[in-house]
Amino acid sequence: MTPTVLYRWHRRIGLAVFVAIIAWALSGLSHPIMSRINPRPVVMHPPLSTSDIASLAPLSASLLDNGIAAFEKMQLLNIDGGSFYRVEHGDSKSYINARSGLKSPLNDDTYAQQLARHYLGDDVSEVVAVELITAFDEEYLFINRFLPVYKVTFQRPDNMRAYVEVSTGRLATLMDDRKAVVGWVFRQLHSWVFIQNPWLRTVLMSAVLFAGMALSVVGLLMAWRGRSKSGDVKGLGEQLSREDTPASTWHRRLGIGFGVLMLSFSFSGLFHLLNKPIVAPAAMPAPLQSFNAQNLTLDWPIVAHLSAGKYFRRASLAEVDGVPYLRLALATPQAIGKADKPAAAEHHSNEPVSKSSDIVYINAQSSQACANCEHQHALHLAAYYARSAGDDPMVGQVEKISHFSSDYGFINKRMPVHAVHIGDDSAASPVTLFVETATGALAGRANNASRAEGWSFSYLHKWHFFDGISKTLRDILLGVTTLAIALLCLLGVWVSLKPRR
Repeated sequence: MTPTVLYRWHRRIGLAVFVAIIAWALSGLSHPIMSRINPRPVVMHPPLSTSDIASLAPLSASLLDNGIAAFEKMQLLNIDGGSFYRVEHGDSKSYINARSGLKSPLNDDTYAQQLARHYLGDDVSEVVAVELITAFDEEYLFINRFLPVYKVTFQRPDNMRAYVEVSTGRLATLMDDRKAVVGWVFRQLHSWVFIQNPWLRTVLMSAVLFAGMALSVVGLLMAWRGRSKSGDVKGLGEQLSREDTPASTWHRRLGIGFGVLMLSFSFSGLFHLLNKPIVAPAAMPAPLQSFNAQNLTLDWPIVAHLSAGKYFRRASLAEVDGVPYLRLALATPQAIGKADKPAAAEHHSNEPVSKSSDIVYINAQSSQACANCEHQHALHLAAYYARSAGDDPMVGQVEKISHFSSDYGFINKRMPVHAVHIGDDSAASPVTLFVETATGALAGRANNASRAEGWSFSYLHKWHFFDGISKTLRDILLGVTTLAIALLCLLGVWVSLKPRR
């Protein structure tokens, strides 16, 4: 292919896609900025208890005395210095004081407000609305993963909204007006949500990303063929009756310097786009559980002795192989007052989470500790989800995951989780299921294709290989690169549209 033909195709493709590439580059530049200006919680964990486990009221008696004989879920949680049993039975949710055994006037609305104030550190601003969110919408996006959640809106200048999951006590996300506006602009420019048909959007974005790859390849091929001022450029310039200008010189220099990076961004973006489902599937429901209050004979003094800790973050009932267990998340006394330090970008960290807590499983009938029940619980959940998806239900190695990686990325949100490898080791594409024992939810699924895509997106698109060195350096280099690519496109358009002499 002659230099003239290469140039013409480079010019045609560039003029066709330069607006999209510039929009992607500039919106990509805004991403690290958003992560720094977005609202952040003052703490990252639900409230700790301030009373010892041994003084809790008997669970069975507390439930039966309040007319609850059978139920599906129970959490032991802390609200405003007190401890409560939160019980889901049928369509009802009841709060019982875990010290007195008496029914409390608390409900999910008031608990959601307490959680929102806890994470914001705001005990002053008035709450103007509390709303149950059962489906993702334009503000609470699928990327947040958790449902159902409560949206708590505060009367503040920033119109702060806190989304909290009452069943676990965790924060889903914080949203103020600035984050909402910047996020809306980012989704328009980077994700093209203005195209409402997801199939059409995927096809158009794929076409432009493929064109961006072709643009980079043709430009690099032209450079490889020796397009320099002393060589083919002069001949090509004579053929096209165009002078070699400072704009074309800088376009060429930037293309040589950043063409490979533009190719890697386009490839990893296309790989990411085609690997994810066009329409987000509904989450698989967690296994159904049912408990009988009469069968729960927990002895709290024994539990306190076996758990070797006085303080707890949260507890819940879990069914493992048909047996009810108390899943108790403990915290050492030293964690009180210092574990919940102000949060930065902790969700993006490669450091393990929950350093100051431990998980203990205790048989809810015999009050005996179970040494490997969390392991068994993870296996039980993985086998359930494997059968539901039509995969081989045979499960194998289990590994606890306490930090995000290219295999299980931050986009999955839930942490910590257990990675359970399923199927035969000789399978062409081994499958790993990531399950969250705290909720019984399927947090993610990985195979060879998703692993390759996760590596590509993490390292070619977002440059997470810099995380171990400096995230700030990573963001600076990404910013410089995206600005250079935007300038490269603008210079290319200028050179292409400049009248010939």
